[in-house]
Amino acid sequence: MRRALITAALAAAALPAAAGATPQPASVKLVKCSIEEHEAAFYGRMQQVPGASRMAMRFTLFEETGGDTSTPVRVPGLRRWHSSKPGVRAFGYRQGFRNLPENASHRVSVDFRWYAADGTELARAKRRSARCRQFVDLPNLVTRITAVTRTKVDGVFRYKAVVSNTGKAAATALPVRLTVDGNVVDTVTLASLAPGEQRSLAIRGPACHRLARLEADPEKAIAESSDADNASELTCAALRNIG
Repeated sequence: MRRALITAALAAAALPAAAGATPQPASVKLVKCSIEEHEAAFYGRMQQVPGASRMAMRFTLFEETGGDTSTPVRVPGLRRWHSSKPGVRAFGYRQGFRNLPENASHRVSVDFRWYAADGTELARAKRRSARCRQFVDLPNLVTRITAVTRTKVDGVFRYKAVVSNTGKAAATALPVRLTVDGNVVDTVTLASLAPGEQRSLAIRGPACHRLARLEADPEKAIAESSDADNASELTCAALRNIG
């Protein structure tokens, strides 16, 4: 995955919102998402509540690279609060980001605060934006151990497996590693694996006493849409049942 320092773009000046239909007291929208420029921008907006003199909001950027886990991203200068002028009826702020990495999704969480003239906090809210997806075509490697059988050599077994590419791009020079009971047995290399292609292979190894593990791209050198399904594990009891 391309990784670069994510920077907060210069935000547009915070201005009172134009008159119109009354929206919810607070909201945040994704207003720009450019894969070509690796940029995104989000617009937070809030309305005055009774008794409030001043409003403020703060943005937090989250990144998702696979699965359902969101990780907060530290961006220089992002954690500061943006405050309105006293007495305005609505307050909006546009926050931009540059140098977003490929093959990740980004969204923001915005904290909103309303304050009285003496600085007392009157209300607070939190909103989350839609995602800006920065994905390009990538392979996705999946492994599965299908059987284990004896060979003619005493104490040597044949571990059969299938490696699939469920992604949208080919993978080349693809290493596949077999580990038995925590010990690396062998690593074989597939020259290429096209999108949608499935390849069967067999690796010789010792008898399994606890656990067998097969992993594609064990060093995570190949950029993929997800690394979550690169490895498959089976207990020795499960191996005997399928073998």
